[in-house]
Amino acid sequence: MDGKLVSVVAAPDVMTRTVDALSTATNLTEVTAVVARAVRELTGADGATFVLREDDQCFYADENAIGPLWKGSRFPLTACVSGWAMLHRETVIIPDIYSDDRVPIDAYRATFVASLCMTPVRASDPIGAIGAYWAESHVPDAEQVRRLEVLANTTAVTLENLELRSAITRRSAERDQMAARADELDATMHSLVHDLRGPLSAMMGFAELITEDRTAPTSATYAHAVLRAGERMSAQIERMLSIYRITAAPLAPQRLDLSAIARGIADELLARNRDRDIDIRIEDHVVVCADPVLVQLALENLLGNAVKYTGKKSTAHIVLRQVDAGSERVLLELVDDGDGFDPSDASRLFRPLTRLHSQEEFPGTGLGLASAARIVELHGGAIHADGRRGVGATFTFSLPAAGPAPI
Repeated sequence: MDGKLVSVVAAPDVMTRTVDALSTATNLTEVTAVVARAVRELTGADGATFVLREDDQCFYADENAIGPLWKGSRFPLTACVSGWAMLHRETVIIPDIYSDDRVPIDAYRATFVASLCMTPVRASDPIGAIGAYWAESHVPDAEQVRRLEVLANTTAVTLENLELRSAITRRSAERDQMAARADELDATMHSLVHDLRGPLSAMMGFAELITEDRTAPTSATYAHAVLRAGERMSAQIERMLSIYRITAAPLAPQRLDLSAIARGIADELLARNRDRDIDIRIEDHVVVCADPVLVQLALENLLGNAVKYTGKKSTAHIVLRQVDAGSERVLLELVDDGDGFDPSDASRLFRPLTRLHSQEEFPGTGLGLASAARIVELHGGAIHADGRRGVGATFTFSLPAAGPAPI
């Protein structure tokens, strides 16, 4: 709505229309435009603005006025009237901007504003503010102020509903992604087991028949080798199946010292690779709330992956550290200086049976990272990889925070 409003539009009609519009709004831009228009109609103001709180900043998200105000600008929370209203959780009325110390005169000098009224959005814990401005000295009456505060409360509910809908949409997408990856891993696992078990049984059966023939010592020697290879393959299949069985079971989360678990795995890896110079550093006092069996498996795969792909280095460096500890999630980072990978291949790493190197370069099944990703996702977290060929790789993943330690 452009131009000066000659009179205040009937408040009940405005509120009814505004509530209807807010109830169907699907994004923040719609909300700010509807509210800014309603502010002018309810108060007869020459301008209105919608301000959002961004940490210690006030962001002037929208405006509806006879002249430009500050749309798109940001000011410190402590340096503007909207910030004052949010910090003090109360409506502020300023009849003359040039006689009130709370007004940053330089910001107002280029505007038409002579008087203003600013009220916080959600007074108990403000997330924004809405303001009305007049070109001439004006003191809004009690009814106008009340309308502004009612509109602010209605706006707060709308914004909370928008955030709730957004959160539900995100969580639904995350669940769909997890389900798709779980289905992919399950299908791959069953297909792999089916394809391997047939020829494996035949190979081991014939090997046993040959070993029983004492008249052919050489054949028996070969048969024993085949039998041992088959036994190793059978053990590998069982390991693959164990990944499926474990990650398909219900979670049993508990408070875990992730540092201690990782250090135990690192010690075993170092013991198995005594002929290599490997430096594994684990940050102390990393605590999460997760299923101990699954976390053990995920860390075995991630750390084992790092040890394997640093195999060409004369000295390998591997670091597991905490990069952020929020109230709900802990963000972790595993860094190595190994063979790395092309950044364009990052999204492929967590697909079952996907390998970026030949079996001769680095042996493996292509299931370790897929199972680690599934375990992280089962805990409501996410995992992604960054790397450069010949430089190394970084795996960043999140797990639930454990909260304060029990007394």
